[in-house]
Amino acid sequence: MWTATLVLAAAAIARSAEPTPIPRAKVANTEKLVSTQLAAVVPDEPWFLLGLARGVYLEGTGVVFQAEVNLATGPSLSPFKTTITKDEIARHRVKKEGRLPLLRTRMYSIMQVMAGSLEMLPSREEYVFAVTLLKYPWEDTPNMPTQIVMRAQRAKLMEAQRENAKPESVIDVKEY
Repeated sequence: MWTATLVLAAAAIARSAEPTPIPRAKVANTEKLVSTQLAAVVPDEPWFLLGLARGVYLEGTGVVFQAEVNLATGPSLSPFKTTITKDEIARHRVKKEGRLPLLRTRMYSIMQVMAGSLEMLPSREEYVFAVTLLKYPWEDTPNMPTQIVMRAQRAKLMEAQRENAKPESVIDVKEY
């Protein structure tokens, strides 16, 4: 029994000593690239990207990056402005709806950036990119997503790039 325990312990130690396919430094560099690319969607909007993108490598699954954005800074309440008008709410919604396609397009290109900067990802693993959209409590939000998640298997994304196919053909998109 002790022998079996020692063998299992030695195997666990040996496994933990193996380097992971994606070094943390590579993930950190890609976080910076993702943040820069997202902030450039609407460069004149300083509060578009809320915080910095964060990524993690999950062995056997792939790399997952997450960010939060505010598609449009909305009117705010103060002691001097105690209500937000229906007209302001409508204009805010139109502004957000106009920026949503820009965000989706940039997310597709960021998926390709990930593939380029994290090329050592095993072929069966995936690139996953989730963006959460900030919503104000007063917003009119029917049919507006709260989160957009894109994912693609490395092998399929690389094949699409080699064949000059659009990344949309191999990237699965879910909006919640």
